[in-house]
Amino acid sequence: MRLFTAIDLPDGFRNEVADLQAPSALDARWTDPAQFHVTLRFIGDASPERAARYEQALADLTAPAARCEPYGLDVLPSRRSPRVLVLGLERTDSLLALHTAVGDALEREGLSPDDRDYTPHVTLARVGDTAPETVHAFLRTADVPSFPAFQADRFVLYKSTLTSDGAVYDPRAIYPLNG
Repeated sequence: MRLFTAIDLPDGFRNEVADLQAPSALDARWTDPAQFHVTLRFIGDASPERAARYEQALADLTAPAARCEPYGLDVLPSRRSPRVLVLGLERTDSLLALHTAVGDALEREGLSPDDRDYTPHVTLARVGDTAPETVHAFLRTADVPSFPAFQADRFVLYKSTLTSDGAVYDPRAIYPLNG
């Protein structure tokens, strides 16, 4: 089974973020707002036994709530080669601390270290082969409000199932942040 850990968005915030989606303005595969999240750590394929060990390691984790501060629209992996349209989040100390704590707990149970820099974000759309100039024009003209920061007081271990309509995320466990 494919697993990842993430922070869910507060409902009101989720609705505001969904308003950024503009299918008539940009040819992209838009994310279902019900699937919006901030990934903490992608785990990938795991056997049921290993998944159970990951669940226990995450249950033993102690970490404080994480402050999530949106800064606006962005693209990944780069402006030169945009593939994913995102709402970017600042790398706050508390969010980085949670990311590190989750990664450390999973790595103690055998998950390979992630050598990439953590780029917290909410995926809005996958732009695929859309020309970079078209994506840049969308970024310049999009009406993006100022989003308030929010506190994440829990995180989730999700099972991801790939379907022809995209991935479906099912929570396996919810962990309170209490440090």
